[in-house]
Amino acid sequence: MIKTSAMEHRKLTNYSWWSTRPVIGGIRQQEKERLRIRVKTIDVPGWGSVKLENLVLDLNGTLTESGDFIPGVVDYLEKLKAQGFRIYILSADTRGVLQQTFELSPDIEAVVTETAEDKKRFVESIGAETTVCVGNGNIDVEMFKVAKLSICTVQAEGATTKAMLHGDIVVAHIKHALEILLDPDKLIATLRY
Repeated sequence: MIKTSAMEHRKLTNYSWWSTRPVIGGIRQQEKERLRIRVKTIDVPGWGSVKLENLVLDLNGTLTESGDFIPGVVDYLEKLKAQGFRIYILSADTRGVLQQTFELSPDIEAVVTETAEDKKRFVESIGAETTVCVGNGNIDVEMFKVAKLSICTVQAEGATTKAMLHGDIVVAHIKHALEILLDPDKLIATLRY
């Protein structure tokens, strides 16, 4: 089971409850309308225009270490939601708790994906051209290849060489990846040439 501190659990579950729960593996039309997506456009010299509306994150090794949420991650996700990002957490759900962890948070969609190809297909289904992906393993490489922007995190559980080579940006920690998305100047400074 994914463990969260009492504070992290409250943050994950302290959202207004609505009549239908999110569906694992699909986007409900009412969710799309409810979120009213604001596309974030950033012009990066030499790299081009980056339009971001979707944030796709791997769970194990990216948002969690040894099954526990990394402290502070939920705060960052809340800030990104406030900026208009749709947030998706992808996982093979090895521990069998993915749906339970996010079922009371309708603004974060938990999606079971068992293979790299599943992750790639999911990113393509939501619009790869407006998606940023964050991960650290071989299973993330295919979604990195199709996403507009990909960020590889190297944390306590490490990262694969393939993931690092296919990431547009490589950072030491998930917090750094999320801070880059919150601050367009950091993104521009990293990507420009």
